[in-house]
Amino acid sequence: MLNYNFNYILKRRVKLIPFKECVGEDLYEMYQDIPKEEVGSINKLYGVDYKEFESICKTMIKEESVINKDIQTTTKRFILFVNSIPVGEVGIRTTLNDFWINRGSQIYYKIRKSERGKGYGNIILKLALCEAKNLNFSCIRINCDNNNIPSKKIIINNGGKIDVPNYKTKDGFSTSYIIDLYKK
Repeated sequence: MLNYNFNYILKRRVKLIPFKECVGEDLYEMYQDIPKEEVGSINKLYGVDYKEFESICKTMIKEESVINKDIQTTTKRFILFVNSIPVGEVGIRTTLNDFWINRGSQIYYKIRKSERGKGYGNIILKLALCEAKNLNFSCIRINCDNNNIPSKKIIINNGGKIDVPNYKTKDGFSTSYIIDLYKK
């Protein structure tokens, strides 16, 4: 299923780099190009000054190994670079409990507005699934708001199969997908 053309990725000089290696002005600018709020997602780095940006980034880096008490998990974050420009963030929830296994989205991703519609959502999810497999995940749950048609297509294109359709959220309705990392 995960059949994205890696020759295309290599030609575009696309890399997924750990978040902790990316903090700087370019990353700050990327987060200013991702809306503060979108359905199911909050960009806590939007609209802050650079000093606060650095402080929040330190907390985000710490969450790789220390459980975030609000969401009860650790998160490995990566930044997608295309031709040395940061275009998106992807996070993998790495401490799983009943919520993350049965309901929560184990992967999330965000693409900066100026780079949307160029296929980077497919690329970032494909690369994140490879990272999840390297972390010994056998499958991943990923949730998507029913109105987010582009993200729904990305998930299905990367092997997503509906697990829980049309469940109620505070913003409307979403669907939960499972991606089997060993069915390719």
